[in-house]
Amino acid sequence: MPSLIARALKTGSRLIVRHQPSSSKSLVRHLRLTMGNPPLVTLLPRGVKRTTFHEGNIKGDWLRVEQPGQVILYFHGGGYVCGSPKTYHNLCSRLAKALQADVFLPVYRLAPEHPFPAGVNDALEAYEFLLRQGWRGDQISVAGDSAGAGLTLALLLALRDRERPMPKCAVVYSPYADVTLTSPSRLHNDSTDDMLSYRMLEVGMGTYVQNGDYKNPYASPVYGDYTGLPPLFITVCEQELLRDDAYRVAAAARAVGVEVSLLARDDLLHVWPIFVPFLPEAREDLEKVVRFIGAH
Repeated sequence: MPSLIARALKTGSRLIVRHQPSSSKSLVRHLRLTMGNPPLVTLLPRGVKRTTFHEGNIKGDWLRVEQPGQVILYFHGGGYVCGSPKTYHNLCSRLAKALQADVFLPVYRLAPEHPFPAGVNDALEAYEFLLRQGWRGDQISVAGDSAGAGLTLALLLALRDRERPMPKCAVVYSPYADVTLTSPSRLHNDSTDDMLSYRMLEVGMGTYVQNGDYKNPYASPVYGDYTGLPPLFITVCEQELLRDDAYRVAAAARAVGVEVSLLARDDLLHVWPIFVPFLPEAREDLEKVVRFIGAH
């Protein structure tokens, strides 16, 4: 049974975030209003400092520790149309402290003003920025949630295709990895998902991919070839619309020999791990992610 806090988050999410938009404009307005600020107060652990960064086209937040031995590149979620790095300071600061790592949360361009592939291009630029900073691929982990997890997977495919240095591993929370509506969980879980609705994804697909190329692997990584990708840690809630995205990514990666750790939970909500330190299940699963990244 989910914790009391999880049940409260599920109820609040269903009331506030879940929506039946009438149009792309309605969807974007609703998501930017409801997801424009962190859902919970930010509490940085001792020894982690936050700074903002803006140089050229690169903009974002750093969460830094003294004498970092590695770096994490984290892409925020938001359906490719909204979201902000500041929502993830609780999660990423705890990753920084536990792993003695610096974490960079870049700002990337959003649809509908900047549709696909603008976000993927920005993800590539953020990764190249870390390489220019002197980090080696085997010192970099990439992570993200929902749309940010989709960007993470797209980035891995793009790096492989461009023969660039690969990161050592990647973590994807509830990946939005298929912008089509073909996965059965899109309909089967429409009544059980406490954050997303089928209608939100139906409207969102054309908002993000405006040229109709929905099965492009950089837009929908479930259609990608995962040969040569680094180890993946994937989380998903069994009751969410994006359940099949996680399972399809895991199957495609395992089919070509990629190491995959898949954590599926019952009766939680979309991207529950971001609700640390307040959600008990998120605290528990943070330890699993830390062990995964530390092992690679």
